[in-house]
Amino acid sequence: MSYTHLSRDDRIMLDALLREGLSFRSCARNIGASPTTISNEVRINGGRDHYKPRVAHRRRLTVRRMANQCHRKIGKELALTNKILELLTLNWSPEQIAGRMMLEWGFTLSSPTTIYNYINPRKELHHLLPRKCNKYRRTKAGNLRKAFREGLSTKKSIDIRPASVEMREELGHWEGDTIVGKEKTARILTHVERKSGFLIADLMKAVTSAQVSETTVRSFNHLSRSKKLTATYDNGMENSDFEATERGTGMSVYFAHPYHSWERGTNENTNGLIRRYFPKGTYFSSISENKLKTVVAKINHRPRKRLGYKTPYEVFHSVTVRTLI
Repeated sequence: MSYTHLSRDDRIMLDALLREGLSFRSCARNIGASPTTISNEVRINGGRDHYKPRVAHRRRLTVRRMANQCHRKIGKELALTNKILELLTLNWSPEQIAGRMMLEWGFTLSSPTTIYNYINPRKELHHLLPRKCNKYRRTKAGNLRKAFREGLSTKKSIDIRPASVEMREELGHWEGDTIVGKEKTARILTHVERKSGFLIADLMKAVTSAQVSETTVRSFNHLSRSKKLTATYDNGMENSDFEATERGTGMSVYFAHPYHSWERGTNENTNGLIRRYFPKGTYFSSISENKLKTVVAKINHRPRKRLGYKTPYEVFHSVTVRTLI
């Protein structure tokens, strides 16, 4: 007997025959299909006792739709190509594009390798691919107050920070830093939540420890208490008014070891993303608040591999996966 796919009516008839207790071979004779087809159909759809014909038919249609996607090729289908190029301009990596397709649709149209292979021969598109850059290293800051550099009595080291913070199992643990502009005085104050990677950024035309504390308190005012538990900073002088930050936000503030930027790796990596939009040599005094907000939104709505290709916004606000592609 030649192999044929079961129709919706075939599946409804199969359900009735199974309820009567007929064997797979008898069901196959009545429907006009092979016993193997009937056996596989029942096995992959819950077994004899849990077979549901309408659910089985919907599942089959989904599988066929996914199989047909292989005929859609980047470079040949204009809509698909344009969408991938649009996401690349938003600084999504090929891996993030493919992963987000899988999350939203249950299948992916283009693997990361396929996207790279499409871009590589086209030199005019190379700027769309993520680039590795040299690690930014701070030089030793000789003008720090000795008392703060060596440690104040009230200053808490990362060594006594709760071990649960390292596990990234709950929201509310932040890492903070400032990015310095060309003019040295203007900076971008950044806070990144460790579990979700959610970014809060503030433009500061001038920086003092009091201003950093005031800006942080203002930015965190709209968050619920459960989402502001701890903050970890480096030993820069701009963070010396940390006690005011603790009072204003209710967070416990901790400090990484001097010159140990990897202890705030989430923040350092996110600052690298911001630098893609505002590279070194940019005068931050020329950046508008709206421009910074746009960049922050792009970063917060960019899928992450470690989040299962959800976005920081979706994880931080516990919202359902939205359609981005």
